Amino acid sequence: MEALKIVGKSGQISLGKALAGMGFVMETLPGGDILLKHSVVVPVNERWLHEPAMKDKLAQADDWMRNNPAKESSLEEIKARLESAS
Repeated sequence: MEALKIVGKSGQISLGKALAGMGFVMETLPGGDILLKHSVVVPVNERWLHEPAMKDKLAQADDWMRNNPAKESSLEEIKARLESAS
C-alpha cells in the first residue's frame, strides 16, 4: 500500500493513529530515500531474556506450570516435612 505524505512545517510526518505509540528504526538510503522499519526496543538489561538458552528455559517453565496447576499449601504440613527431614 502506498500513500503520499507531506512533511509539515514542523518537520514531521503523520503516519496515522493506527501506528501511534509504535517504534520504528529510520534508515536513510544512499539516494536520500527514507525507510521506516517497525521495531521493538529491548532494554539492554533485559536482553538476556531473549537469548535462545533462556527462551528454552522459559518455555520449559511454561510447560511445567501448565502441567502442574497451583494448589493451596498447608504451612503446617510443610513445617512437619522440614522438621522430619532434619
